[in-house]
Amino acid sequence: MTKSYVIALILLISLMGCTTIKPWERSRLADPIMIFDENPIEKGLKEHHIDNREGSKGGTGAQGGGCGCG
Repeated sequence: MTKSYVIALILLISLMGCTTIKPWERSRLADPIMIFDENPIEKGLKEHHIDNREGSKGGTGAQGGGCGCG
């Protein structure tokens, strides 16, 4: 019986972060203030140097609203 309570508690905690975002709410999540980097130009230069040093390109993630334009 205690085991079922623990499983139910873990299930409830894991589902607390799940939510559905409506299309008109996505603009708030794509706001530039949500970007963690303080200086995006400096980040781009750093990624460029790492790409040249390592001989690789990409794999650093994408920013934007999902339309592929960012």
